[in-house]
Amino acid sequence: MAVEIVWASPKMAHAVELAVQFAEICSPVLIEGESGTGKELIARLIHERSRRSRGPFVAVNCSAIPESLFESEFFGYRAGAFTGANIDKPGLFEAADGGSLFLDEIADLPSAMQAKCLRVLQEKIIRRIGETRQRRVDFRLICATNKKLELEMRSGRFREDLFFRISVLRIYLEPLRNRREDIAKLIDYFSVKHSNLLQKPKPRFSDEVLSIFSSYKWPGNVRELENEVHRLVALSKDGKPICVEFLSRRIIESVKNGCNADCYSLKERMRHYERKLIKEALESHGWNKSRVAEFLGLTRQGLYKKLERLGITRKDSD
Repeated sequence: MAVEIVWASPKMAHAVELAVQFAEICSPVLIEGESGTGKELIARLIHERSRRSRGPFVAVNCSAIPESLFESEFFGYRAGAFTGANIDKPGLFEAADGGSLFLDEIADLPSAMQAKCLRVLQEKIIRRIGETRQRRVDFRLICATNKKLELEMRSGRFREDLFFRISVLRIYLEPLRNRREDIAKLIDYFSVKHSNLLQKPKPRFSDEVLSIFSSYKWPGNVRELENEVHRLVALSKDGKPICVEFLSRRIIESVKNGCNADCYSLKERMRHYERKLIKEALESHGWNKSRVAEFLGLTRQGLYKKLERLGITRKDSD
């Protein structure tokens, strides 16, 4: 299934452009950014656009594997190599042969495994636990981290030689709070997605809810936004817009009690008023954007920018 990435911001557009460009190169890629920003989606896009797209895409969360199991998980083992090893089992390096290996949260790789991974990357040879036979592997490495690896190196928690090996190409994903232009498109995308999954009509969001979504900092980034939209779709009732009282308490309290609460009161009320005026003008002029732009004293391009920034679509009037 094709990777779907939704964006409107120049920052995310740049990240996607880099991913497509890097897909044509065989070098390792390091994707950096906070949790929930979409690092695995970018990794999948790189794989999908690469010459290895017909091969496997093996995704591994390094923070989810107990340290005692790292070697057997990555290298595999021979039956009888240790208690419980009842059958031959290939490891993750072999599983990714001919495709791409995505190591998420690479900073959580134990130091002993960092050295072993470095050797595999250099020699492209592995040996299962309990075997003497060497096996050649060929995979594209893509790593991701929500930590600053330069700081991890300085503290001695991450090998410098491994860092330079995995970071030939780098992509940084900005947190959602720094690319707010994406919020309206993401809301629409996730509304359709979860309405279809729950077999419910796509809900409408009140202007107040959209204003709060626009000003909230989204510490969990796109993942948090999707979870909230999913929840609201599940709670929605046919024909009734989603109002503020349906929002998670943490979102309402964060916006009300944030350090910019006073600014929020004025700024978001102005945004709400601007949105209301433009929607009324669109509806009174039959959504003829040239006439609306002239009526409001805007250029047509200026009107389009406001429509995108304020998340106004014709569906709002349906």
